[in-house]
Amino acid sequence: MDNALGKSDYWWLSSSQRSKYQQTEFGHHRPIRDDEDPSSIKWDNNVCSISELEHWRDRFHNTNVYRTLKITSISSGVDEIIGPFLIDIDNGDEKLEDTLTVARKTFLILHDVFKVETDSLRVFFTGHKGFNFEICPQALDIKGAIDDQVRKSAQVLYQITEKLRGRKSWQIRNQVSDIGTVVDQIYGNRLGYKLKHPYIRLHNSLNIWISSDNKTKSRMKIELTVEELNKLSATEIVSRSEKLVN
Repeated sequence: MDNALGKSDYWWLSSSQRSKYQQTEFGHHRPIRDDEDPSSIKWDNNVCSISELEHWRDRFHNTNVYRTLKITSISSGVDEIIGPFLIDIDNGDEKLEDTLTVARKTFLILHDVFKVETDSLRVFFTGHKGFNFEICPQALDIKGAIDDQVRKSAQVLYQITEKLRGRKSWQIRNQVSDIGTVVDQIYGNRLGYKLKHPYIRLHNSLNIWISSDNKTKSRMKIELTVEELNKLSATEIVSRSEKLVN
């Protein structure tokens, strides 16, 4: 099976979806400063077949490369799906032990409340500020027209965020810990459903940025098993990520 369609960035596509949805968009950006707004920088974007993913990696040396969450049917050019369902856990001050704690709680919510099986999800350390969960949309009954998919995704993400918040009432709506860890509102909110952050960093790609002390830093986005998520410390995860850079 093509690497781009196998147990990789498009692992969540069903066999029927693989034959139908084949066109997407890839993105790349220069290293971003920690004090810089990512939305203010210029991105290099390209609409192409998902089979060209590895060429896109090579073009930018597998560094700061992304793909869109939206995939279009190559036959109609209109029919679209989004996926996987994404949970993006970040801490602006890079308090990674806290984001790791939140990630562990997130897994329990997915498994115990939403009944998502382990083979329907993947978990990643992003290489910088936190963790990503990718879940098969089918496991959360996310389907229908593109607007319905975005709306359902937003509703599920809201439920997960509220369970993480518990009875706490921080001023920032998507904050889920006392130390400032947040769950990114990728799909908008109840006042407006839309893909607010349509890109996801490619698996096993380099995350390079410029820290507040003006140093260029780099780590690899890496996948973790559920066992590793629950047993490894943030320091151990970061060390593994850094060792894969060169």
